[in-house]
Amino acid sequence: MRMAQDSGKGEQHIYGVVKVSPKGQVIIPADLRAELNIKPGEQLVATRSRDGKGVLLLKMNALRILCS
Repeated sequence: MRMAQDSGKGEQHIYGVVKVSPKGQVIIPADLRAELNIKPGEQLVATRSRDGKGVLLLKMNALRILCS
Protein backbone atom coordinates (compact mmCIF):
# COMPACT_ATOMS: atom_id res chain seq x y z
CA MET A 1 0.00 0.00 0.00
CA ARG A 2 1.36 3.41 -0.93
CA MET A 3 -0.69 6.59 -0.82
CA ALA A 4 0.32 10.20 -1.42
CA GLN A 5 -1.46 13.17 0.06
CA ASP A 6 -0.83 16.87 -0.47
CA SER A 7 -1.32 18.58 2.89
CA GLY A 8 -0.56 22.06 1.59
CA LYS A 9 2.89 21.82 3.21
CA GLY A 10 4.27 19.40 0.67
CA GLU A 11 3.53 15.84 -0.23
CA GLN A 12 3.18 13.18 2.45
CA HIS A 13 3.48 9.49 1.71
CA ILE A 14 2.01 6.51 3.49
CA TYR A 15 3.96 3.36 2.65
CA GLY A 16 1.87 0.88 4.59
CA VAL A 17 0.91 -0.23 8.06
CA VAL A 18 3.53 -1.81 10.31
CA LYS A 19 3.06 -3.92 13.40
CA VAL A 20 5.21 -3.78 16.55
CA SER A 21 6.62 -7.21 17.47
CA PRO A 22 6.79 -8.46 21.09
CA LYS A 23 10.46 -7.31 21.02
CA GLY A 24 9.41 -3.79 19.98
CA GLN A 25 10.64 -4.23 16.41
CA VAL A 26 8.96 -2.89 13.27
CA ILE A 27 9.68 -3.65 9.63
CA ILE A 28 10.18 -0.61 7.41
CA PRO A 29 8.37 -1.26 4.11
CA ALA A 30 10.73 -2.31 1.29
CA ASP A 31 9.74 0.51 -1.07
CA LEU A 32 10.47 3.11 1.64
CA ARG A 33 13.83 1.47 2.42
CA ALA A 34 14.69 1.52 -1.28
CA GLU A 35 13.60 5.13 -1.77
CA LEU A 36 15.65 6.30 1.22
CA ASN A 37 18.53 3.91 0.50
CA ILE A 38 18.33 2.36 3.98
CA LYS A 39 20.68 -0.61 4.14
CA PRO A 40 20.73 -3.55 6.61
CA GLY A 41 22.69 -2.64 9.73
CA GLU A 42 22.36 1.10 9.14
CA GLN A 43 21.63 3.09 12.29
CA LEU A 44 18.52 5.24 12.50
CA VAL A 45 17.65 7.74 15.23
CA ALA A 46 14.26 7.14 16.85
CA THR A 47 12.34 10.06 18.34
CA ARG A 48 8.74 11.15 18.80
CA SER A 49 6.73 13.75 16.94
CA ARG A 50 6.26 17.17 18.49
CA ASP A 51 2.69 16.39 19.49
CA GLY A 52 3.79 13.10 21.09
CA LYS A 53 1.47 11.04 18.91
CA GLY A 54 3.96 9.57 16.46
CA VAL A 55 7.35 7.96 16.05
CA LEU A 56 9.97 9.42 13.72
CA LEU A 57 12.97 7.57 12.31
CA LEU A 58 15.82 9.63 10.88
CA LYS A 59 18.92 8.51 9.06
CA MET A 60 22.03 9.57 10.98
CA ASN A 61 23.19 11.87 8.15
CA ALA A 62 19.78 13.62 8.13
CA LEU A 63 20.12 14.26 11.86
CA ARG A 64 23.61 15.70 11.37
CA ILE A 65 22.24 18.08 8.71
CA LEU A 66 19.37 19.18 10.99
CA CYS A 67 21.74 19.79 13.90
CA SER A 68 24.30 21.81 11.97
